[in-house]
Amino acid sequence: MPENSHNPEVQLIPPIGIIAGGGPLPVSLAKAVIKSGQNVFICALEGYGDPELNNFPHHWVSIQSVEEIINQLKLANCQKIVMIGNIRRPNNIGKLPGKDGPDKAAAQLASVGGGDDQILSGAASFLEALGFSVIGAHELIPENLIGNGAVGKHVHATDNIADIAKGFEVLNVMGNLDVGQAVVVCGGHVLAIEAAEGTDEMLKRVAFLRKDGAIHTSGGVLVKKPKSGQDMRFDMPVIGPVTVELVAAAGLSGIVVHANNVLCHDLQGLIAHADELGVFVEGTTPSTNGKVAN
Repeated sequence: MPENSHNPEVQLIPPIGIIAGGGPLPVSLAKAVIKSGQNVFICALEGYGDPELNNFPHHWVSIQSVEEIINQLKLANCQKIVMIGNIRRPNNIGKLPGKDGPDKAAAQLASVGGGDDQILSGAASFLEALGFSVIGAHELIPENLIGNGAVGKHVHATDNIADIAKGFEVLNVMGNLDVGQAVVVCGGHVLAIEAAEGTDEMLKRVAFLRKDGAIHTSGGVLVKKPKSGQDMRFDMPVIGPVTVELVAAAGLSGIVVHANNVLCHDLQGLIAHADELGVFVEGTTPSTNGKVAN
């Protein structure tokens, strides 16, 4: 499909605008939206977006060119916007991907202080001030949320219950500090906390520590939930088949997430991997004190 292959004049229903960063979720979202009978138009961020985004109506744009992103979304007649996918926040705005320097709007957004949540909230407010409606991916693909209970054939053992509770307790504290969304707990010990590297790299670190003999206990769980007060329209926690593979490689027993608050970009693939690798994947509802509802 050629770049910028949209024609607003023949579109009766405005397409969903997707500002797409890295990772598989923007592609999965686009496929799901089209399957539901709606159209999409993607502003794919150079240096981040998956090449498969070329299969949809799209326009590649530098993350430094916010004004061009706005113009393309308006040209495509988009009204609802989803911001989704990974981007890396540099220390220096001049290091953002793109051959030209940042435009005025990009510089303004990049100068926002605070953590990622503050930056994303600022970007959403910027778009809404221009008349767009910023929505979350889960509003378009609610069937991809991990609900209560197991999503595969494996379930947690009694030995995992205390680790799950401790994981949620740690995440409650981390979330208040805007630190991360995931933690690995085994035998009552916190083996790893997610920081800027993301969940996948954290799991690779646990696998390395196990291989290196630094971790002597077996089993353990990955626990994942949104940060406290997080705007669920963007940066919603995500897991997928690769998460299951990395959990198994790290010698962990399973994954537990905050039910209906974590998105899966390929639910059927995740279930197949979990069943094959003997990993349990479950959603549950933690209380504010870290205890887990049965």
